[in-house]
Amino acid sequence: KSTERSSGINAEYGDFYNSDLILASPLGLRSVVGAAGDKERDYDFLSSIELLGLFMSDVFLMQNWEHLLHCLQHLNLQPSTPKHTDFSRVKQWALDGHGKIFRQNLVFSSLSSAQISALFGKECAGHRGLVKITPLNQRDQLSQILYPVRQVFSRMRERRADENLVEYLTSGRYQYFVDNMLPRLQKSDVTNIVIVIPSYYDFVRVRNYFKKENLKFSQLSEYSSNKTITNVRRDFAAGNVKYLLTTERFFFFKRYKLSKVSQVLFYECPLYAECYTHYLNMMAEDGAVSTLLYNKLDGERLERIVGPKQCRQLINSQQSTHVLMSE
Repeated sequence: KSTERSSGINAEYGDFYNSDLILASPLGLRSVVGAAGDKERDYDFLSSIELLGLFMSDVFLMQNWEHLLHCLQHLNLQPSTPKHTDFSRVKQWALDGHGKIFRQNLVFSSLSSAQISALFGKECAGHRGLVKITPLNQRDQLSQILYPVRQVFSRMRERRADENLVEYLTSGRYQYFVDNMLPRLQKSDVTNIVIVIPSYYDFVRVRNYFKKENLKFSQLSEYSSNKTITNVRRDFAAGNVKYLLTTERFFFFKRYKLSKVSQVLFYECPLYAECYTHYLNMMAEDGAVSTLLYNKLDGERLERIVGPKQCRQLINSQQSTHVLMSE
């Protein structure tokens, strides 16, 4: 054990079972919790958690969300051995296996998302319900665009009655992109087209399609090395690349700027609205065009980009294509 005294706070470090407070990242905690079949794993110390705090939860979405879910699934379980248990302090509701619903959960995020909201329906469900606090005035991103850009918002087809929701959001979007969006780009003589794909899984799927069809393209993701980034940016600025596939995580972690961008296509509404303006502000050339593919379930993300009034119009309109012009 070691003791640290700073800012008037005494911090004594010990093992998990003797600690009143545990500070951990999802990945760090996952490495201790382990998985089924691991020789060394331990999660009994998570059985007595009474207060859970998730800070900067939106950043977890830019990492591996599965790590967080895996850790939450191992909270407040019955211990495998009672050797660390002081039965005089154990409450009856804990013995009855109700520790999860009596646990207090505090979740902080700079934005709302379906994944974070879903936590309160399962992993963070409390017996007293929940309270959600959101800012009243959220600033849209349209006023942050520096150059005149023709912004096209294209709404994909609606979900069929017999269609699975996950299939609609993944395969349905992919097929719509391949059948409707990509042929238009192929017929155009425009080069230096950036295709932003928020999900890495969708990114891999589109990349594999480009390889299969022998389309000339380059790629930048959060896994790209500095050398690869430098080479791709140089080739893109020289006009040697027609398509550049990239992910939202590349924007989040790297924040590079590209030169000579003539067109940007967003495969899906980005989680961070700043990603939208980040790429649009690279298009200083005349005739710049951006296209955003969305559906009626993208209301939260779309509202952060265009604002609540424009979002309602885009979602409820009978037309599937809308054009906005920034001045």
